Amino acid sequence: MLDMTTIFAMFGNVGSVVGVVIMNKYIVAVDAFNFMIFLSFTHFVFTYLGCSVLLHLGFFNYKPAPIRGVLPVALGSLGSVAFMNLNLAHNSVGFYQLSKLACIPVTIALERAFYGKTVPGPVLVTLIPITIGVGIATVNDVSVNLVGTAFAALAVLFTSLAQIFTSTYQKQLDCDALQLLYHSSPLIAAGSFLMIPFFDNVRYLVQTSFSLSLLNHVLSSCVLALGVNISNYLVLGKTSPLTYQVLGHLKTILILVLGFVVFKYKSNARAVVGILIALGGVIAYTELKRRMSLQQGGRAGMSSSHSGLRRGFEGLSYSKVAADEEIPDGEIGGAGRLELMGAMKV
Repeated sequence: MLDMTTIFAMFGNVGSVVGVVIMNKYIVAVDAFNFMIFLSFTHFVFTYLGCSVLLHLGFFNYKPAPIRGVLPVALGSLGSVAFMNLNLAHNSVGFYQLSKLACIPVTIALERAFYGKTVPGPVLVTLIPITIGVGIATVNDVSVNLVGTAFAALAVLFTSLAQIFTSTYQKQLDCDALQLLYHSSPLIAAGSFLMIPFFDNVRYLVQTSFSLSLLNHVLSSCVLALGVNISNYLVLGKTSPLTYQVLGHLKTILILVLGFVVFKYKSNARAVVGILIALGGVIAYTELKRRMSLQQGGRAGMSSSHSGLRRGFEGLSYSKVAADEEIPDGEIGGAGRLELMGAMKV
């Protein structure tokens, strides 16, 4: 079963991601600040500073981590950010959304190929309505070109690898979410800074007037991004990349709904049907994982009980052998019988 920390992290992840997306849309639409890589850079600088404050306050303990263990996480995240931006720049929005749906099968394939992990058939079945529903709700115009397809493939690969690495290296390095994020965030921030000239118009960025209103909005985005990054690492460390992908589609659904409500986007029957289908898949996936967790817990309890019984019988056998060796035949008295009875009760 999921512990309260994981449940809190999942709800916090949904809330913070939806919040940061809405805030970033507001920054672009209202403040006309369209420098997403620079904004990502500020997010990870703020995340590192936030982790440093949490470390100082004793929310987690410092744990050294080798650069070779942290670097794959940072490179995966940077590759995901870079190629997702190129994916969006060289493809239609419809194809971009369609490519994001490929992250689930790619994640399953990568985990099977490199870690030998398999997904039970019933779980795979619940992923079908999630993928179809989100596709119906988000994919409209789809145009394909060779360069855009290449960037989309790399974006899906790096996004899947980033999530797998974040989950796997927490366990391999024996780091918790905050410890790994403390080490990876400055590397991601440095990489984002180096990518700014390739994705953002530096000349316009330098000329931008940072009003108090814009600074407040950017700061709000950074605070939400800190929540996103911490909850991302917590969820990936406590669950799995596949569960994180399902959670991501739930966030997409909520962002669509909020788009209809907050930004007054025009809704249509197709989007509503897609959202309902995807929500049905998310509910089915969640319920199935809950039942599987209960079954695994039951088997673990039975295994522990059987192990205890075996130890009890081993103790009984040892006591019997010791009694046979130390007490001559016919001389075992009341105390000996009580000892053996006690061993049988254990």
